[in-house]
Amino acid sequence: MRQRVVLLYGVDEQSYDFETAATRTLIGNASAALSARGWVVEPVEVNHDLAGALKPYSPDDWLVFNLCEGSPAQAFYYANTARVLSAMGYTFTGADHESLDVTQFKWKMKHALQQHNVPTPRWILAEDPAEICQDALTQDLFPAIVKPANEHCSYGITHDSVVMNLDEAQCQSARIIQEFNGPVLIEEFLDSAEYNVSVWGSARPQVLGISTMIYDAFSDLRDRLCTFEAKWDPSSEPYQRIPAICPAPLSPELKAEIEAVSLAAYVALGCRDYGRIDLRLKNGRPMVLDVNSNCDVSPDGGFATAAAAAGLTYGQMMEQILRFALERSQRPANQPVHDAIGVWVPQTGGVLATV
Repeated sequence: MRQRVVLLYGVDEQSYDFETAATRTLIGNASAALSARGWVVEPVEVNHDLAGALKPYSPDDWLVFNLCEGSPAQAFYYANTARVLSAMGYTFTGADHESLDVTQFKWKMKHALQQHNVPTPRWILAEDPAEICQDALTQDLFPAIVKPANEHCSYGITHDSVVMNLDEAQCQSARIIQEFNGPVLIEEFLDSAEYNVSVWGSARPQVLGISTMIYDAFSDLRDRLCTFEAKWDPSSEPYQRIPAICPAPLSPELKAEIEAVSLAAYVALGCRDYGRIDLRLKNGRPMVLDVNSNCDVSPDGGFATAAAAAGLTYGQMMEQILRFALERSQRPANQPVHDAIGVWVPQTGGVLATV
């Protein structure tokens, strides 16, 4: 019997038009790619009633590719979706609700990285600009970057996010707190190329590929980052002048260190099946900026680009993620999710253990 998969996704009525269009394009591409590989595919859109949307699809007969996002207040917030899917007995792709919730909130993620001794830039959390004082910055964080502590997708990241002193940090924090109605994370800004590491698997996670974004086109430190505009606006100068290169040109030594740190972060945050780790360098050593459980799997996204560089078609990549979920569901309930970690070797399809 052919495998059956529900592509589960949500559309937020308050989303930007480009976000809605991107979601629908992803679902169309994923459906076509998996159908071409012999899967029975059913796209299912969620708005407010998650359990009701799933009711026609028995967990005994259907896998679920969890492509939901949404904000924490919505039914299709991806952590809530994972919680409901688990309670209903589905085998589904990606991280569980705990991992998705921790990686949604940057301050929780930073705590988890520190608890597992994964290197990450120094940081502080503030709910009020008045909390940001010189005493709080005795570690000399400047230059620093001010981020919304509870957002993803570069929301709130602009030219003004990079701050050089206490006054700038307080002013930018006040703007972000008001706009996003939540705390800010202030983190030391590392002026280096950025590395996006695609990792997949569960029992034995592997590095699929490493891409890099290079900011050499910009001399102003405030422009040497991936802003919301640089990520989402094709007509903008940053979008056009920040190249993404995959595979990243790296020395063997730095490549091995980036892989090891990325795998450690993937395991520390409880990622499953697939994810992306974002890093920069401090004094030549990799530091984790962000962990993206259930990262973007659009055909033109970074994860798919890494898969293509490893010799995989888009359909093969999507199918392998489903296979990882199936394999994970067959493991004993008391067995840890992760056994060991390794590096994907596309030439042989084998695994080279690194840690």
